[in-house]
Amino acid sequence: MALPTLRKEIKMTDSSPIKRGTSYDHSEDKIVQHSVQDISPLLELNKKEFNKDYIHGGVETQGGMRKVASIPLIIIEKWKAEHGVDIMNKDHWHRVKQLLNDPEYRFLRTHESNI
Repeated sequence: MALPTLRKEIKMTDSSPIKRGTSYDHSEDKIVQHSVQDISPLLELNKKEFNKDYIHGGVETQGGMRKVASIPLIIIEKWKAEHGVDIMNKDHWHRVKQLLNDPEYRFLRTHESNI
C-alpha cells in the first residue's frame, strides 16, 4: 500500500514574492522543496517598457545609462542553482550579460540593445 505524499506548505510572509513549500515523496523517499513566484505582472511591465509604452521604457538617464532588464527573484535563484551565476557577484557579470542576451530570457529585457 503506497502512502500518500505528505505536503506541508511553508509561507515565509504574506509580502514575500516567492512562496516556498516542502513535501515528502514517500515513493522516492526524499524531501522536495518548491519555490513559486507569480512573475506575470513584472513580465507585462517588461514588455511595456521594451515597447516604450511605459513612462521610463528605453529612456536614457542623464548619466547615459538605461534600464535594460528586470529579473524576477525566482529567476535569480534559478540562475544560481542551475548555472552557478550570482548576479550580486561582480565577477559573474560576464555570465549575467550572456544570459540576458540569450533569446531564452528575452522576456526579461526592457530594451533591445545588446548588453
